[in-house]
Amino acid sequence: MENLTNKTNVKVTIGVLIVFIGICILSSNYYNQKKFEVFDEINDLYYSQLIEIEELDELIEEEIIVNHEEDLQTETAVINEVPTPSVPTIDYTKYYVGYLSISKLGFKKGFTEIDNKYNNVNRNIQVINPSDYPDKVKGNFIIAGHSGSSSVSFFKDLYKLNLEDELIITYNNIEYKYIIKNIYTDAKDGDLVIKRNKNKTTLTLITCTKGDKNTQTIYIAERY
Repeated sequence: MENLTNKTNVKVTIGVLIVFIGICILSSNYYNQKKFEVFDEINDLYYSQLIEIEELDELIEEEIIVNHEEDLQTETAVINEVPTPSVPTIDYTKYYVGYLSISKLGFKKGFTEIDNKYNNVNRNIQVINPSDYPDKVKGNFIIAGHSGSSSVSFFKDLYKLNLEDELIITYNNIEYKYIIKNIYTDAKDGDLVIKRNKNKTTLTLITCTKGDKNTQTIYIAERY
């Protein structure tokens, strides 16, 4: 009788272990699925606002060359990342004061005034504050946008851009044309370094780096 009882206890213990292991496997699968969903959302995160730009020592150059950092002027931007919420259906076009066009990508997207409540990467491409509008000579017009796969990932194809590609800003019904002169990445740590020639009128585009959740890519274009 004692042996029978022991065998029964062993069977019960084994059964409990099997059930426990099954639960662990199911939980692990669920966790992994959620982990990848969260990872995808993190890739869609971006900058809600640029708090300040700090000017460093002024340098002069005729041309900006990729990875030629000793010849570049820099600005430091402090940024915050925010999650991407669901986006309500709103006709933003009535708030637009201009458009960014990239013919190579078949891209055209409007932007609002800096202080407009819809000037937000979770709704549009965002004009970063402080930022100079395109009509300011030697100014820097800075735009951030989401990459990834969400409905507001307007900059998802920016990785296809190369040096000398053209960007066009239409502002107050005037076209301003720019050529990309520098493309580089920066750590996604809350501080963004903008490397540009301050003797040039520039356009800066910012988005998450494709395939790298730890960096962001910056595109510096000069007006011509």
